[in-house]
Amino acid sequence: MPSYTQPTYLSDVLLVEVKEGWTKETILIAPSTVALSIGMVLAQLASGEFAPIDLAGSAPANKATAILASDVEASTTAQKAVVIKRGAVVAKNNLIWSDTATAEDVETALADLEVLGIVARNSF
Repeated sequence: MPSYTQPTYLSDVLLVEVKEGWTKETILIAPSTVALSIGMVLAQLASGEFAPIDLAGSAPANKATAILASDVEASTTAQKAVVIKRGAVVAKNNLIWSDTATAEDVETALADLEVLGIVARNSF
């Protein structure tokens, strides 16, 4: 019997938007060999492009600066995407982290996001 996987929607991640047009922003995603999904926590690289946060890496790749608000296909070139950049409440349990993220790493990244006005709360 075939199975069905419910897609993730922006409303699964973005619970409260302070002001439409201010909370979200269009940015460039660095080339990636894998597709990225809504809810992926991102870091802004020195190039200005965004990539999935590397919690074990060094600055600036290990500092949370945004949350992906649109799915992004794998690509060898940088591509535009929409992110949650400021002033929002997001669903903590729907954020996407690397498999190696520890609880301490996640708390540090959530604190980085809170400085930007992105508050993570558990949703049910």
